[in-house]
Amino acid sequence: MNDLIKEDSSLLLTITRFGFSLGFGDKTVKEVCLEKQVDEKTFLAVVNFISDGYKEENIKHEEISIDAVILYLRKAHDFFLDFKLPLIRKKLIEAIDESVHEAPYRKMIMKFYDDYVAEVQKHMDHENETVFPYVLNLLEGKKDPRYTIAIFEQNHENIDSKLSDLKNILIKYFPAQQPNYLLNEVLFDLSACEKDLEKHNRVEDHFFVPVTETIEKKLSEQKKEESVPTEKADNLTDREIEILASVVKGLTNKEIAQKLFLSTHTVISHRRNITRKLEIHSTAGLTIYAIVNKLVTLDEIKSVIE
Repeated sequence: MNDLIKEDSSLLLTITRFGFSLGFGDKTVKEVCLEKQVDEKTFLAVVNFISDGYKEENIKHEEISIDAVILYLRKAHDFFLDFKLPLIRKKLIEAIDESVHEAPYRKMIMKFYDDYVAEVQKHMDHENETVFPYVLNLLEGKKDPRYTIAIFEQNHENIDSKLSDLKNILIKYFPAQQPNYLLNEVLFDLSACEKDLEKHNRVEDHFFVPVTETIEKKLSEQKKEESVPTEKADNLTDREIEILASVVKGLTNKEIAQKLFLSTHTVISHRRNITRKLEIHSTAGLTIYAIVNKLVTLDEIKSVIE
């Protein structure tokens, strides 16, 4: 882990967002991930992607832990909202006060910045309070029919572009009378924050959204399988289902024929088809099959199995 940071110090932010603290010693990435219970493959995939060592087509979404991605995104939100943006605001106020004496300039610039921060707050609050809980519920097999990740994707706007506008305003039109080192530092911070937000958006677009789409698809397929009528299981016909249920209830061929108004020969033919389709030859095996597929209840065959 130490070597990873030495190679690219900008990854410090990424590492922190997975819940890792400094003081790794000689621990490997695997050891640190195990200690913090963070999925190693997801961690390495995000790190490589952010450092441009991974192209989008190389991401194996089926190996990505959505829990780890959400952990990363939540902590990134905390960083921007609770630390980085307030710190930039503080520096911006000091830089403006040092260079501009006209109140309108100060008010306009600060309003622009505060409006932007409010927009970021709204954007990230929506993800924290609506989108992430929706995805975590998917992992428990719960799907909100009113929402899909496609809705999030359609309404998902990048939130880094307005920082570029603010930089341009400060660089081109800020009425400074003399060099302002503090303002230069603010511009540097704005540029760094803009790049960081851009990377944040890329993680959402290339990890969070496609992995969630995969989860939605699997859950949808699972629901479809569960909703398939049991009489269609293994291609049994409705009549074969009736006969199978009667067999496991202990009825003889003759009794089944009388009950269903069939000939005994027809009942025997159906039973042969059932055995061939299910590849189950014993009554005990057929009983288990019928119970598992909810063709009969335990109460209905209680007298037979006791």
